[in-house]
Amino acid sequence: MRRIIITDGRDSVTLLSDLEFVWTPELLVERAVMASGKTVMDVIGVKNRLEIPTGWLSVADLRKLKSMISRNVTLTVRWPSVDGDRSDACYVGMPEFKSFKYGADGVEQWYGVTLEIEQAGVDPVMGV
Repeated sequence: MRRIIITDGRDSVTLLSDLEFVWTPELLVERAVMASGKTVMDVIGVKNRLEIPTGWLSVADLRKLKSMISRNVTLTVRWPSVDGDRSDACYVGMPEFKSFKYGADGVEQWYGVTLEIEQAGVDPVMGV
């Protein structure tokens, strides 16, 4: 799979297959300084964040995406990762979109649509 699918179980939007996106795994830790001055760290897990500049998006897909985000706190997002395809419950922010254009076939499209997505849960860290 070389595409990203966002769904609420009722509707879904599939983003372009040649899409470039940024996947940032963030290590979640709690740190404390002991009376001796030594710092100890408890590793909680890894939270994934995605920034997806979608490029062109049709008005129908943009409307559907905004509607899904408005109806649900979390959406299911499926994306390619280095470990194979993943599917997780994620918080999806309202899309940022920049400009309006009519495509060659007269279809309304929006350019520069960017999505910020954060995994709702946390992945465990193995070996810690």
